[in-house]
Amino acid sequence: MNRQGGRYRQSRLARLCLAALLLVFSQASWAMFCKSLDDGAYLSEYIGPVSVPDTVPDGTIIWRSKTHVVPAKCWKVHDIHFREDDPIYFYGNPAGLNATSWGIEFGLVYKGMTAWDGDWSANPTQGVNTGYISRGCPSASNDAEMLPCSQVNPSVAFQVVIRKRGLLPLQRPSQDTYDVFQFDGLYGLNGGPGNPFGNFRFQLSGLQNIVGTACTVDVTVTPEPGIVDFGMIQKTATGLSPPNPTRPFSLALEKKCSSAINVGATFVTPQQQGDYTILPTADSQFGIQVRDARNTLVPINEPFALASFAADVSHIDVPFSASVVSLGDPKVGPFEAIMVVQIVYY
Repeated sequence: MNRQGGRYRQSRLARLCLAALLLVFSQASWAMFCKSLDDGAYLSEYIGPVSVPDTVPDGTIIWRSKTHVVPAKCWKVHDIHFREDDPIYFYGNPAGLNATSWGIEFGLVYKGMTAWDGDWSANPTQGVNTGYISRGCPSASNDAEMLPCSQVNPSVAFQVVIRKRGLLPLQRPSQDTYDVFQFDGLYGLNGGPGNPFGNFRFQLSGLQNIVGTACTVDVTVTPEPGIVDFGMIQKTATGLSPPNPTRPFSLALEKKCSSAINVGATFVTPQQQGDYTILPTADSQFGIQVRDARNTLVPINEPFALASFAADVSHIDVPFSASVVSLGDPKVGPFEAIMVVQIVYY
């Protein structure tokens, strides 16, 4: 009986060891490598000071990054999926940090769409698809053959935004850095959340600069109700008549506190061409450009400094002008372009 029991225990132990070995191999059975050509494993942006008024509604964007363009190199290894195409994803919050107690949420703006932490994740295929694919290599027999066959070089333009989320009053974040996303393939994070192979991640730093404030600034677009009317414009053989119809407008800022505060803005629109032109429609063949008081073009969908309030100043008017510009053979008919002014405090 004892010998039989011993054999049973040995047999069972062998099965358990085999299962453990299979588990180890299955965890390392697929791999996608994605490296930034310029920034190594990390691109980090320091957010600077951010003030969040107590009274702004939940869901209000409180910070926006500039547009980053990351050229990258991605390739597959000779694993069990070497024959398969591998779409490349932004995987959100790859370190698995719980930031909900801070009262803020992080988002990715890509191709005009915003994905928030609650909408995307580091789970396989639940990230944001970049649209780039590392191709499968059915004829490859090793890693050296996989590299040239599967290599793809994405050049990805994106912004990161932070919004107020679910907590009043706001709490100062307990951690100063946050990994917003990681580039990776169809089967999720290469090596897990610890990122042992150094796939590219975008990180924000300076989060402990986010603080609450009792100060607010009301913004009114003049002429009210925020409509810039260009009147009648004629189409000509060379473009438009008058050539660049221009109208002034301004942002009237009214501070509701006795403290000093700085205000930034972003002109947000769903349709643009290049850095400076708002499009009424994708095929309009004309657009609208905005210039500041120095006659400098203002970038669209990019943050910029708007005004600095001294403690004893409560009202500032910030002038701008808007001009219609020809981009080809302009379409004829009435047009309307929408631009939203997003305000942040710092």
